[in-house]
Amino acid sequence: MPAATLHWLMGDRSGKSIVVESTETGLHVYDNPVNTLTNDPVFPAQVETLANFASVSPAQHKNTLVPNADINLYSRGLGTHHLPGGTDSNSRFIKASFVLAHSPKGNDEVENNVFEFTMYSDCMNLDKGILYFTTYDNNQINAVDMNNEDLDTSDLITYGLFKDQDIKFEN
Repeated sequence: MPAATLHWLMGDRSGKSIVVESTETGLHVYDNPVNTLTNDPVFPAQVETLANFASVSPAQHKNTLVPNADINLYSRGLGTHHLPGGTDSNSRFIKASFVLAHSPKGNDEVENNVFEFTMYSDCMNLDKGILYFTTYDNNQINAVDMNNEDLDTSDLITYGLFKDQDIKFEN
């Protein structure tokens, strides 16, 4: 059985990073031009795989499939449509590299950016009757306990949204 490969990603304030890998052939240090790392394969192979997706672009695509047809080019999702969708380490490395290179950058953790995004996410615990949700402005998990409401009423029940990002520091 081959020895385990250990990986470390280290970065500095300038935005540059290195990868330190310990493999069965020894300790290796690499400049990391994409500032991304996953657990396998070894880092040079991860970077080499990016070449397979070099033509993926965050720009709105043109209809080259059927040029004479008026096709609604909906939901481009930052151009990620042609990226791999798996949860394997190689797919995660490719997606993380693309998103890091093309995501809008703000000046701090809560600055609003204008780009295509999902406004909220939610899920419902059907056993307990609790709706959990986040919003774009505040991705802290919020909850509404449906057991505390009169669900037989014909009145519309509304809730205000927590619009300010709530960041909880541990220290």
